[in-house]
Amino acid sequence: MPISSTDLQALGKSTLDDYLKNEPIDQVSVDIPLLKKLMSKRKPFAGAKQNVTVNIRKSHDSNFAWAYGEEPVSFNKRNTLENAAFPWRRAVDGFYIAHDTLFANGIKVREGKSREYKLEVSEKNQLTNLLNEQTDAFRTGFSEKLSMELHRDGTASDDAVTGLDALVSLKPETGVVGGIDRETAVYWRNNAATAIAATGNGNLATAMEGQWRRCIRNGGSPDFILAGSAFIDAYRQYGVTVTNNANAGAVKRLDAGIGSGSSTGLYFKGVEIIWDPQFEALDALESPTIPWEKRCYFINTKYLELHDDTMDIVSPTRPYNILALYQMVNLRLALVLKRANAHSVMSIA
Repeated sequence: MPISSTDLQALGKSTLDDYLKNEPIDQVSVDIPLLKKLMSKRKPFAGAKQNVTVNIRKSHDSNFAWAYGEEPVSFNKRNTLENAAFPWRRAVDGFYIAHDTLFANGIKVREGKSREYKLEVSEKNQLTNLLNEQTDAFRTGFSEKLSMELHRDGTASDDAVTGLDALVSLKPETGVVGGIDRETAVYWRNNAATAIAATGNGNLATAMEGQWRRCIRNGGSPDFILAGSAFIDAYRQYGVTVTNNANAGAVKRLDAGIGSGSSTGLYFKGVEIIWDPQFEALDALESPTIPWEKRCYFINTKYLELHDDTMDIVSPTRPYNILALYQMVNLRLALVLKRANAHSVMSIA
């Protein structure tokens, strides 16, 4: 039996909903670790005219002084707050399945009202399998592309979100972030160290120690370390000293390939260094002066948040002259920096 176009549209939306809402995007695999981490602490975004705005403290304006006897006390009018505004952007994606494709898979679509036709069990299974394959590939592709864009600086398009490369910048003394000019607002600069001579004994660990202290001074310990292949290889070779004294007389098994997947098994200050496979793709896409593969980010997720309004699933009405099922999603989001100097980016020479 055929299926009505109305029922097909409802079934397509239901299938996509199962993949994107009932199995949320924050359950994506660890090969896109930045998106996974951000989504694990995402903040709901109810809506705003143009920007997600946060209040930040730019100074204490302390008027502390010593006094004795009738020494006059000095008073000042304090101006300690500033607003940082991050424009929200809308990520979209969509796909269609031509009615002839469905027909080639044994499914005939008829224009008609809901429940006007009833599929056989075998036809329904075939249709469900086809929709599952389309929506699974759609979900994976959307997640990977969204993760890539959250890494970038937002200049690739006027409608792109401002991502990690701009918020935690390799040149933190320049640029306007959240409407605040970093050239004059020293408090709004992240920490950075570039061209680290990683092959020298202890150089890399020493540089990382210095950047870690800077982050601690300004908001607490980073809880997420993200790095590229070249940085991780240098850290494994020159930054870590392995000592094994336990059971000295017993036969030992040493494995140089520690870790699993993007979890490297390497740690700094008790925080695991996570390998980001997308750094290689970003190097191929952007050809940056300082390759992503040579970078490492110390991130404090308390001060870097993803705000989004959850996925909106839409079944557009097909054009009058095209026989196809159309499906699309909308996601409004902004990556919000609440404190710049709690983060650091490093790169090796």
